[in-house]
Amino acid sequence: MMASQDVQISIEQQPELSNDDKGLINKLDSARQRIKSGAQGVAKDDQRVIKIQRVPKIMLQKGNFEEYFRPRELAIGPLHSKTRRLRKKDLKHRLAAKFIADSDQTGETLLKEIKKNITEIKKRFDRKVINNMSYDDDKLARMLFLDGCSVLQFIYSYVNDDLKSFEINSGQAAWIRHDLFLLENQIPFRVLMVLMNLSVHTMKLAKNIYRFIFMNIMAPVNYYSHRRHERYLSRLGSNKLFIGNKEPVHLLDLLRSELLFEDGRDITVQGHAGKAQDPLFSDYRRSFRNVQDLKAVGIKLKPRYTSGLRSVSFSSRYFIFGQLKLPPLIVDDSTARKLLNLVAYEMCPDNYKTNYAVTSYLSFLDSLIDSEQDVKDLRSAHILRNHLSSDAEVAQLFNSIGSHLVPHDTYFEVKNEIQRHYERRVVVWIAQFYKDHFRSPWTILALLAAATVLLFTAIQAYYAVNPKK
Repeated sequence: MMASQDVQISIEQQPELSNDDKGLINKLDSARQRIKSGAQGVAKDDQRVIKIQRVPKIMLQKGNFEEYFRPRELAIGPLHSKTRRLRKKDLKHRLAAKFIADSDQTGETLLKEIKKNITEIKKRFDRKVINNMSYDDDKLARMLFLDGCSVLQFIYSYVNDDLKSFEINSGQAAWIRHDLFLLENQIPFRVLMVLMNLSVHTMKLAKNIYRFIFMNIMAPVNYYSHRRHERYLSRLGSNKLFIGNKEPVHLLDLLRSELLFEDGRDITVQGHAGKAQDPLFSDYRRSFRNVQDLKAVGIKLKPRYTSGLRSVSFSSRYFIFGQLKLPPLIVDDSTARKLLNLVAYEMCPDNYKTNYAVTSYLSFLDSLIDSEQDVKDLRSAHILRNHLSSDAEVAQLFNSIGSHLVPHDTYFEVKNEIQRHYERRVVVWIAQFYKDHFRSPWTILALLAAATVLLFTAIQAYYAVNPKK
């Protein structure tokens, strides 16, 4: 009885809620109702757009990576527009003038259409980007109009090998090409769509954008050859200038989608069926450190071309022979810039639906590469194509990038499958036997000779004990 009285007293003594308290409770109740109804969010999906913003500070604090995020030849968008050496207004004017002339429209018509869509376009920018640069709607529209026309014309001329008329040499063209895939050097893809839709060459411009992306995919041609084919590009239409279920955020986002073979489908990781472990603890029991450790237990490396950068898989035949398949990657002087900007893009706070596929792939490669020999073995397996000066330089590159990645592991189940294979004793014995006796034709011949001698010795001993009558 006393207990119920105590409860009654405690209820009666509860303080009254203030108006601010009630306002908070009402907001939480509204959010709870949206969650119960399946909304699963505070805002609608169409309102939660991924926005153009600066490189996350954590990427700049770790390592000396600042140079990988700064344009070298041409500034696009508001973030670097005030850097004097990058303005290149004369070049932009010549590129834009050519685009306007070929579009069969006037510059006034194109600019008015950008201004008409400026409210929607502004949603693609983080507010700090525009506010800090003091851009009103008219100034922003003029900048995006000039930059959009310039980018479309540069891409068209680059793909068709026609940059000499703009006095752009091959070195400048290479740097501009790299600059167009920097996170802080982007304009919304919506700007490009508005301009392309008004041109008489709409489909030709759209297809050339994809061809430009394919030229920067960082993979051998057979990795994406079917995507370069006209049948793939035929999926573009007059009312749909992009492939997949969603409009690209910008050119860097489109590069990422094609690198991952994303067409609006979820990313899946292939491996043996099993219960996925928490990625936070995926490396807790990991014994293997590099490619050499995998070779020690008989795991073979093979290239895989089927699903883009996400096609990482492991299989174990008869619980003895292991095979790790990885998508191939070309490593040249632009690879680090592209990969780090893709990682920075995946880490942006507004990129709330990201799956960290590029980050996870880089982390996985870093877990396999410790030394020059690891790179050599990956190159021999046709997984890495080294266009740098040495394998040691590639090893240093991946070790430098991998040591500064934010922990996130899409491929933890693949690693767990490798670990289970690694822990089988019989696998180690068989791998060691194979290494000792089958590493070259001479050791194989020696083994066969020894086996033949033992066989004849056994036969001779048998007939010595059991002579023929």
